[in-house]
Amino acid sequence: MPALRTKRTVSTLAALMLAIPLAGCVSIQPQEESPAPTASAVPTATASIQGTATPLPKDPTSTEGSLGTVPKETAGDSFQAGFDKILEHAQKKKCSEDTDISEDGQILLLVGDCKDVAITGTGNMIVANNARSVAISGAGNIVAIKSLRQVEVSGVGNVVAWRSGDTHVTDSGQSNSLGRNALDGVELAF
Repeated sequence: MPALRTKRTVSTLAALMLAIPLAGCVSIQPQEESPAPTASAVPTATASIQGTATPLPKDPTSTEGSLGTVPKETAGDSFQAGFDKILEHAQKKKCSEDTDISEDGQILLLVGDCKDVAITGTGNMIVANNARSVAISGAGNIVAIKSLRQVEVSGVGNVVAWRSGDTHVTDSGQSNSLGRNALDGVELAF
């Protein structure tokens, strides 16, 4: 009799072990409701779609059927637009052989013979016609120089743009934007 009891206990435990994981897998739906569609169900169309499509114009100067116009700020040369906007608010600072900008929040036009410019400050906006080299260890500076031979950035979040084609670039910082089109999309607020 003990062997029979052990067999029943083991059988009951085995049935419970199988039933417990499956307990949440059953759902009961009343007959009035239709079953919900499954992911593999293909919907059927019950109504036709009517309307017209207006193609975009082939002539880029036409406004017929156009989706809008490009704002003047983004049309054209972002370098020159950014340079000019900073220049409107800039104070002149004379360049020397070694020019150091350690102040924060300055808006400057560098004039004269700019050889080596070091920017250690934060949040400056600086424009110049030319410089041999610019080194930036500060953060959040915006620099636009028409002719620049070398730029070295170790700071964070700086933007440096130039016109010249032969500029040597070293970026050991983070989140810096450097290049001829670096001012694209930069919002200059004063």
